[in-house]
Amino acid sequence: MSKPFTQTLKQLYVRRVTYIKVTSVLVTVSIMAATIIIGGIIQRNLLAVQVQAVDKQLKENELLLQSSFTSYAQVVRSGVGRVNSGAVDRTSWGQFIGTYELSSSIPAISSMILTHVVRPGEYETYMQQLSDQYGQSVEATGMANDQTDMNVLSYASPERATTIRNIGFNIYSDSTRQRAAQQATDKNEIVMSDQLELIADARQEQTSDGAAFLMYAPYYTPGAPIATVEERRAAVMGHVGASFRTERVFDQIFSSIDRTHVGMTVFMGIGDGQSQVYKAAATKASGPQITRIQTLNFYGQTFTIKYDFDSNFLVSDTQLRSPIYTVSFGIIVAILIGTITFFFLRGRHHRLLLDKERDVTRAKDELLSLASHQLRTPATGVKQYVGMILQGFAGPVSDTQIELLTKAYKSNERQLRVINDILHLAKLDLGRIVLAKSRFNLSELVKDVLDEQNQELKSAKLKLTTKLPKHATLYADKHMVRMAVENIMSNAIKYTDARGRITVQLKTDETGYNLSIQDTGVGIAFEDTPKLFKQFSRLMNKRSHLVTGTGVGLYLAQHLIRLHGGDISVESQLGKGSTFSIYLPHSDEKL
Repeated sequence: MSKPFTQTLKQLYVRRVTYIKVTSVLVTVSIMAATIIIGGIIQRNLLAVQVQAVDKQLKENELLLQSSFTSYAQVVRSGVGRVNSGAVDRTSWGQFIGTYELSSSIPAISSMILTHVVRPGEYETYMQQLSDQYGQSVEATGMANDQTDMNVLSYASPERATTIRNIGFNIYSDSTRQRAAQQATDKNEIVMSDQLELIADARQEQTSDGAAFLMYAPYYTPGAPIATVEERRAAVMGHVGASFRTERVFDQIFSSIDRTHVGMTVFMGIGDGQSQVYKAAATKASGPQITRIQTLNFYGQTFTIKYDFDSNFLVSDTQLRSPIYTVSFGIIVAILIGTITFFFLRGRHHRLLLDKERDVTRAKDELLSLASHQLRTPATGVKQYVGMILQGFAGPVSDTQIELLTKAYKSNERQLRVINDILHLAKLDLGRIVLAKSRFNLSELVKDVLDEQNQELKSAKLKLTTKLPKHATLYADKHMVRMAVENIMSNAIKYTDARGRITVQLKTDETGYNLSIQDTGVGIAFEDTPKLFKQFSRLMNKRSHLVTGTGVGLYLAQHLIRLHGGDISVESQLGKGSTFSIYLPHSDEKL
């Protein structure tokens, strides 16, 4: 073989080997480069998703704050409506505010107050009127001089020792209170004050009773002109006010936010008058923080909220680690060719779909909860105003009007029950129901439920038999247990024909309590029993057309009892009645 030919073969071999090496390197480098580029894009998209999550949370928080303050303002407005409907004294004001059950339904409101503007020359007469109502000497305090109007704190509910001692306090003597009350008068609107320190006793040194703010709404002389500021100042008769403990308000408003990963600082006011009123630091932040400032205006007050979001918490763990996963798997794909790419992308797509499905489900549950809150607020207002009319606050009511208003009141009650069922269902699905346990007498609770439903028993012409021990101490969430018992008892009444019988019996053994509610109603077919405790499930029987409901009551009742470690069981025979048994275990918890 000639030397030139040999050299040619050698050159061809070297050239082929070089081509294979270069091609392999180029393919590997190309796939790696593409993988790195894709990883960078995913990282940028991840940042965009985090920003979108922050914007979504800010919008939801704005709606939450607006809804909460609107609810508070509605209560204040109803107080003005009560004053305009007729004369108010200490007793009637306490009864009116008592219908709201502030401590349980609106715990953010510390107390509801009513002030009265007293003109010069009327001080002694008005103080004597207050003294007669309170059965003790009431003196004007905080009075600057006897030539100006006083705005006297006349009534406060719920009444406490502190509020009683402060009756007669002139709110015009405090600049913060005076400024807010004057703005409310001039604008004829509800106005929120700046933060102030509650006064423990206006007759002694002004010792702090906690940081707070107030809402004021004016009421005027009936029929007096109030078109201009001057006319409103001349016609103002006083103010309805709501007192709020600052920390309690924002703790309640932000209770639905996971504050382990979101820090919040709230400021009131603007410019030099701005003051920090609330701060909650994120306790479990693990990643870089995204800080956003939100400025909101409600009822003449400016709130500036600084949020510190844990960026790792804004997206799922899968999304957070996706850039690293992508690059790692991309390198493997460069070595193992395109088949792994297909399975990797298919697996990744599947994971993203699952994450999206969870996000959609969570968004649906949150929307359901928010909608229930929004529905409950106006429904509660309707209940209050209809109740006021039935009580005669707006004047005499004819028998026909009473009948129609009573039907409206009962329809509103049913609407509120439906809304509350949906709200509790949303909380249950989100895992946000937290048991507030205390020690109570289960027998007394059952008796109380039976007393409340006594009218329904009489209307249905049913005979009730009870076998309850005198003492049955249980450590549990009293409100949740009560909801379950009320639901089972209500169903027994609804699905039992007239002249039927209901037997309620409470027994105990070494493990716990067993409450049985037996009726002689329509009963349940054996094949329908599994449907009883499903969401939105209603069984058809001869009384179904007479009974309204959402189909979530038994589902809620069972899950609330299971949260206590107990359960609900049923034994029934079609046409002969049913027996529902609620089992609640003993607890060795100590108070």
